Amino acid sequence: MNLTVRHLTAIGCQASGLISDDDLVKAVDAETHRHHYDEIILMASNQEGSWLARTLHLDPIHHLQRHWGKKLTAFITDPHSQPER
Repeated sequence: MNLTVRHLTAIGCQASGLISDDDLVKAVDAETHRHHYDEIILMASNQEGSWLARTLHLDPIHHLQRHWGKKLTAFITDPHSQPER
């Protein structure tokens, strides 16, 4: 994350990052209430919520996507996947 923030600031963007173990929706809401953002890039280590919640789009990621629309870009990583060598 720090590398990404440095790259964005190097090309003239105002960027900051936050790492949190808090509930995903609460953490994003708290941060976006403190500061104004033109775009939110979210990296989550896994899909929170049950498969049923994800299927019905009631999980935290879909909740944030409904609220932020095109301003939110979400990257979800699989904690079990291994990086390519």
